[in-house]
Amino acid sequence: RRHSSADRSLTARLSAAKRRQAMRGPAYMFSAPSFSLSEVEQRFLEAAEYGNIPEVRRMLLHIPNLNVNAVDYMGQNALQLAVANEHLEVTELLLGRADLARVGDALLLAISKGYVRITEALLSHPSFRDAHRLTASPAQVDMLDDFYAYDEDGTRFSHDVTPVILAAHCQEYEIVHTLLSKGARIDPPHDYFCGCDSCNYQQQYDSFSHSRSRINAYRGLASPAYLSLSSEDPVLAALELSNELAMLADIEKEFKNDYSRLSNQCKDYVVGLLDLCRSTEEVEAILNGETVSDDSFDMPGRPSLTRLKLAIKYELKKFVAHPNCQQQLLSIWYENLPGLRQQTTAVKLLVVLAVAIGLPGLAVAYWVTPCSRTA
Repeated sequence: RRHSSADRSLTARLSAAKRRQAMRGPAYMFSAPSFSLSEVEQRFLEAAEYGNIPEVRRMLLHIPNLNVNAVDYMGQNALQLAVANEHLEVTELLLGRADLARVGDALLLAISKGYVRITEALLSHPSFRDAHRLTASPAQVDMLDDFYAYDEDGTRFSHDVTPVILAAHCQEYEIVHTLLSKGARIDPPHDYFCGCDSCNYQQQYDSFSHSRSRINAYRGLASPAYLSLSSEDPVLAALELSNELAMLADIEKEFKNDYSRLSNQCKDYVVGLLDLCRSTEEVEAILNGETVSDDSFDMPGRPSLTRLKLAIKYELKKFVAHPNCQQQLLSIWYENLPGLRQQTTAVKLLVVLAVAIGLPGLAVAYWVTPCSRTA
């Protein structure tokens, strides 16, 4: 598989992150944060935390050199405190400052709590004019701009989780739709046996983090919210993804349960779509799909049942045995003999016997005129 120069830049960013972590040393995980707040900064953080809009506005306007990025003993700045407590007005006031830091962390926090309006306000910040901000994880962005809380406390979210992945994990349909409309997408992980520079580096340096980042990406891809909103044919996407995850469950034995659970989640999603069907037309749309069947045995005007055949191939028994699916199959089976379905068993046996006796003649008729009603 060929990969672009983005792999090399990703490797460089990961190297910088690892060097910074090595310089800090492992003790940073257990050391208490060192901070010293002035009285003004303390009042500012309290006003942001408790949603004191007039006080926050006054301090932003009338106190020169106010440090809006001061953090409390938990390592949270005013923006993070305002978002955590769902203070939309305070958040909008803080977003007016050009020197505001940790906007990325605030966005992830708003997504994790399902605050749609605050998420939209954060996405209007100039930092997100670059689409790379929405597709890059904390481990992939520049460490020098403090977009995420990459300091002694680290970020509270996984370093490989992007905003759209987190929204998909949390099943936030509105937020996923907003992010998709701004161009955010979840990049499918590379093949398990991929030998590109990025995969080799991550596998050799921290194989566990590499595996977890792949699982987090697949969790986002298998999310019903992401499947429903990102794909023009969610049934096909879910079926193919379930098969891919089932194959990964056999390859990565140590994470077999995780991949198997995600594969079953995709299957349940497809079955759930059948549950939501309200008409024969909707059932046909799911079973047939929108693609033209390549099967040469399909007759013109007959349902292709492309998705059903794919479900049989992937052994999705719940889908095939679903009542809505079975009802559609029975309608096709009795298409030329609609009254036979209501007949007794004895009549059905007689019809089967008659067809068996006349089978040679029917075979010749099919060979001569395969598209006729008799055939």
